[in-house]
Amino acid sequence: MNTTAQRLCAWSGIACIVVFFVGFWLVAGFIPPPPPTLTGEQLAQLFAEDAVRIRLGMIISLMASALLASWSAAVTAQMMRMTRRVAALAYTNLAVGALFVLEFIISLIIWQSMTFRPRDPQVLLAMNDTAWLLFVAITSTPILQTLSIGTAIFLDTADNNPNPVLPRWAGYLNFWVAMLFLPGSITVFFHTGPFAWNGILVWYLPLTAFAVWMVVMSILVLRAVAAEGAQPNTVADQPDRKEHVR
Repeated sequence: MNTTAQRLCAWSGIACIVVFFVGFWLVAGFIPPPPPTLTGEQLAQLFAEDAVRIRLGMIISLMASALLASWSAAVTAQMMRMTRRVAALAYTNLAVGALFVLEFIISLIIWQSMTFRPRDPQVLLAMNDTAWLLFVAITSTPILQTLSIGTAIFLDTADNNPNPVLPRWAGYLNFWVAMLFLPGSITVFFHTGPFAWNGILVWYLPLTAFAVWMVVMSILVLRAVAAEGAQPNTVADQPDRKEHVR
């Protein structure tokens, strides 16, 4: 069985994290995020002074965000190998993974648009609020994705399955990450403190959890792909031998 495509898609998860952080942090300087308490005038000055950096950083981050789709495809392919019938969960993972890409790129394009031409400070303020709330407050899709993966893993490891596709502890990891995404849902109520979009419970903790989740799951999927490749070809993989039957 040819597993090269699956390996490339699995590696794209780690590439996504590395490239995204280069663009978002090292180039654009969006870590730490501009606080919600900035005035429109302060925000306008920030985006005017750092316009080139922000444009380049958003371009790099946009390229990285697309890799979430190929990574989700690799996870889906391994979910389809699980012994229990988890096809619905696998398709759910693929669908919300695609939505996750959109949630990233829409925010990135809004920030890029804020550097495109001079705008009224209050318009910039509204655009920035929208971009950050899109980025951190839409928690339903990543939560559904992690719960889908975690549930599939638990079903696959039930009844002491001796050869699970992914280890049972990875199911707990996915459920743990889902819980850490949850505080972002209420960030719209806060301008300061741990629940603000630059707070520890909405930004730093979920961001760390997301990076750990992507890297760990990528490594586990790569191992699962290697194990799949080591298995003997099934009958379905063999050439058609009917012509030899007399």
